[in-house]
Formats: sequence, structure tokens, C-alpha cells
Amino acid sequence: MTESLQCQKQIDELLNLPQQMWLLGAGISKDAGIPLMYPLTDRVQAILEGDDKEAFEAIRNELPEFAHVEHVMSHIGDMIAIAERTKSQTIEIGGKKRKATDLHKLHGNIQSAIRDTMRWGYFPPCDGNEECIGKKDTPIVSVERHSAFVEALFHSRRAGLERRPPVAFFTTNYDTLLEDALALCRIVTSDGFSGGAMAFWEPGYEFDSPFAADTRIQARIYKLHGSIDWVTSSEDIVVRRRESAGYPDETNTNLLIYPQATKYEVTQRDPFATLFGAFRSALVDSNLGLLAICGYSFGDDHINEEIERALKQRDNGLTVLAFVFQDENRINEPDCGLPAALARWLSSDSGSWKERVVVAGSHGVYHGSLDKRCHCEDEAPHSWCSFEGVTNLLKHGPEVKL
Repeated sequence: MTESLQCQKQIDELLNLPQQMWLLGAGISKDAGIPLMYPLTDRVQAILEGDDKEAFEAIRNELPEFAHVEHVMSHIGDMIAIAERTKSQTIEIGGKKRKATDLHKLHGNIQSAIRDTMRWGYFPPCDGNEECIGKKDTPIVSVERHSAFVEALFHSRRAGLERRPPVAFFTTNYDTLLEDALALCRIVTSDGFSGGAMAFWEPGYEFDSPFAADTRIQARIYKLHGSIDWVTSSEDIVVRRRESAGYPDETNTNLLIYPQATKYEVTQRDPFATLFGAFRSALVDSNLGLLAICGYSFGDDHINEEIERALKQRDNGLTVLAFVFQDENRINEPDCGLPAALARWLSSDSGSWKERVVVAGSHGVYHGSLDKRCHCEDEAPHSWCSFEGVTNLLKHGPEVKL
């Protein structure tokens, strides 16, 4: 069997493991009309008005060039904390004193801009095409790709398995496309809420244990950074609110979009404490299991640290399979153009745990080292580096017939 066939067979066998969790990031929603972080940042800046826009631009100019809207929101959180510790309750931004209350308002308006952009959709200017802005009466977000992924995973890949524990989905995305697709494909799912279109946060024991057996539940979904339809009421009750509902009163609620989840105090409060607790629990399960990663850029240190800590734990049965794009300008460099966390894990000399890291990159496969296997034919990227490619792999098997 050729090296290429061996690599593809290995990936295919991993995707057949009964116990699976998926870590999904912004890349899976890009083609559905949900922008990636940098175009989202530009869009949020365009939506903001007056003092909010001025403050946002000033903060953005103070941050490194690679900073995006999540970094801006984290920075605002830090500045609010500093301002509230001063006598004047103010902090200087762009040469202008601003009140902590104004920063709270700015933070909320940024969250609202993110919510509206993700709810109705946005395609930035690209390859000569003008930007396309979705609106309430003309939304441009589509769920077809997510539905195809769910169909391929549950109705094709897992259909023949004798043992089928629930699949655990962990996502950093705020959009609702994954849970929408699961519902449209008739996959019984638990998300920690009790109710219907309007629901309240009430996770049970089974939700804390992602792979806990249940006669009905086929999937559990954990939104690590919150959601565009989650709010906290004035009574501090976490609610999943139906779109366009005027209650709870929007003037007395806070959207639960918390990209600054690197902050210790945020991850210690529900629902985030429960969500991250479940993530840790799933990662350290002693059974032979798979963490498949798609659309995630490895830019969240708090998530990367949890994965690395779990891999290093003795007797852990977890294998990580990451589908990633590689930086074509750096594929011949020592890091092979891989995200820094993956390159560090694969090149680690501190233990055998790196043998449980498999990277299906756009230009090669890496297993336990940075030695490239499964070279691309005609330099064309492997199709599995895209969300659609992963979907096709789940449904039809490897690119080359085994």
C-alpha cells in the first residue's frame, strides 16, 4: 500500500471511531454568509456610529495589526475594569476621557452589530465582487453546507456503527447554523436549555458528561463563546430568546457573546463554567475517542491549553485529528505553515503523546512529527482542508479508492 493510501486509510479509520467530539470554528460558516473575524471587524466598525465608532477605531489603532473584533472586545473589558477602579470612573482612549458606562454601552453595541451581521449574513468584497449585506427582509445566510455535514456524519458515516454514543460538538461560533442543521436533519440534540424557541438554561447531569448514554439524545452541542440568541435577563436568568422577540426587555438584558473567554472570571460563571467543564470532561475520557477539528484556526489559547493538557494526561485515549489550511508561503519552513499550536505539539520532545496528534493539512499529512506524508498531486491542496471537503470525506470515504 502506498504512503498516500496509508494516510487516507488512517484518517478514514479515525472517523469511524464510535466516540467522537468535534471542535468547529469560524471557517465552517464562511461560505454560508458568516464572515471571518477580520471582515467581521470591518463590518462592525462600519455599523457603529458617533462616539462608539470613534472609540472602536481608537482602540483598534492601539492594538497590533493582527487584532480583530474579539481582541477589541477583550481590550474593552480590561479598560472597563481599570476605569471602574478609578475615582473618576473614566479612562483615556485616543486622547479622550471616556466613562466606564460609555464603554459598557460600546461593548453592548459591538455585540449587537455582531449579532445582526451573523443573523442576516455578510459577504465582504472579494475577487472583484462587491460586498453583499444581508438584511432582515433579505437574509443571505444559508444552512445547506451545515445540513450536508450533519447528514454525512449521522446518516452515512455513523449509520453502520453498532455502538453510537452521542456526538459532542464544541464550537466557538456565535451563529446558530449547526443547531439549525441538526434540527433540520432530525438529530435529537441537547444544548443545555429547557424549552422551545424560548428556553432557559437548565443543564442536567447528562449535559455535563458529553458521552453519557441516553436512549434519545444523538448529539450534544456546547457553544463555548456564547450565541447570538443567548441573553441574561435582569433577574440574571440565562435565556435562549426567539428571533425578533421583544422579551425579555432588551434594555435590561445582555447578549451572551463572550470571545474574551480567556478571562478567568468569565469561564467561572454559568453557562460558560458548565460548557468548559464539559469540554475538559470530554477531552480526558479514558475510552478510545476522537477530537476532530475543522474550521478552527487555533487562535484561542485557552482552548489550545485544554487540548494540550488532556493529550499529556497519562492513560488518555484521545486522538486529535485536525483538518487545517497551511500557509502556502511557509510550507517548506520548519513549522510547515501550520498553526503554531499544532507545530509545537508535533515537534515536542517531551513525551509520546504527540503520536496521538494527526494533522490532515492542505498540503500534507503529519502524524507525531513535522515530517510530511501524503504529498499533494500536482500541488493542488487536499480537498479535506475545507468544510465541504470534510463533508465529502465523511460521506464517500478517502479521495483515493482503497
